[in-house]
Amino acid sequence: MRVVLRLIAAAGLLILIATALITVLYAWPRHSRSTEAWVVGPALPGARGELATAVVHGAPCAVPPCPQAERLHVLGGLSGLYRPRRRVSVYDPNSGLWSTGPPLPEPRHHFAAASLAGALYVSGGTSAAGLHLSMDWPPHDNLWRLAAGADRWDSVGPMPEPRWGHRMVAHDGRLYVVGGRGPSARVLIYAPEAGWSAGAPLPRQRDHLSVVVAKDRIWAIGGRDPSSLARVDIYDPPLDRWQPGPDLPAPTSGAAEGVIDGIIVIYGGEEPSLFGGVNDRHWMLDTRPATPRWEPAPAPPLAVHGADGAVLQGALVIAGGSTRHGILTFTGWSNTLQIMKHGAVAR
Repeated sequence: MRVVLRLIAAAGLLILIATALITVLYAWPRHSRSTEAWVVGPALPGARGELATAVVHGAPCAVPPCPQAERLHVLGGLSGLYRPRRRVSVYDPNSGLWSTGPPLPEPRHHFAAASLAGALYVSGGTSAAGLHLSMDWPPHDNLWRLAAGADRWDSVGPMPEPRWGHRMVAHDGRLYVVGGRGPSARVLIYAPEAGWSAGAPLPRQRDHLSVVVAKDRIWAIGGRDPSSLARVDIYDPPLDRWQPGPDLPAPTSGAAEGVIDGIIVIYGGEEPSLFGGVNDRHWMLDTRPATPRWEPAPAPPLAVHGADGAVLQGALVIAGGSTRHGILTFTGWSNTLQIMKHGAVAR
């Protein structure tokens, strides 16, 4: 009987310690620092992470690119104790104001978004709620579209197979779904006039990766399998072929990414293991030289993971994310909008 009482007392003490730790983490969030290359914009309505972002025109654009018409869309994600969201927040950089866009048809996190031909597309993800240490979430195969000026989303899917933890980019009139957890590592290709097809599989299947288009190629950078990776693979769409790229100087997953004047930038991310953390190491790669090399990028105000980067009016923006990693991610949800200054990574 004494042994049982001692076990109960020990369990109670552990619960008290864990509760106190979580309370302390919530009470002392990490604050942004002052940096020369970045500014902090108006706060995102509602702190959240594991979301998707994309830039689309919020006003008619007769002759693209029309930067003054660009609007940042921050979609879905997780908040609180891993609660999935439908919320869509729209940022107008000209007025510096946020507004509310049409909510997603269903809650989603760990999904992807991209713009194509004036419309906003959202693919896959998961709607699982709560803490799942194994992240064995069921993936979805949806492809939703928000047409320019529309007040509701249309379903134009499904994808050939479900995915979560992937990325989606637009290139040459098509959408490319790369990586993520699902039945295969194939590239999934969507053409509005022809529907879906499949391309060559990513050489190493992984999720939480970063994906960009540079020099007419699709770059798959970092990711997780199950630990974070430094690996870079480059896809040639016309040839449907992958080739190795220059590895990152350090592994990362769940990082924010973008391309500015031919320079790939990778910001933050995490190593989700017990002794890992949020990566406060940031990288840029000028793709124009014959042998491009990664170099340190200007530090942002706040290092986060789970915040999908976007390029808005020629500058990288990072909305939300989390300042803590692994099972403590929920104690670090951020509402910070980080905006890189023009010329910060110019060559």
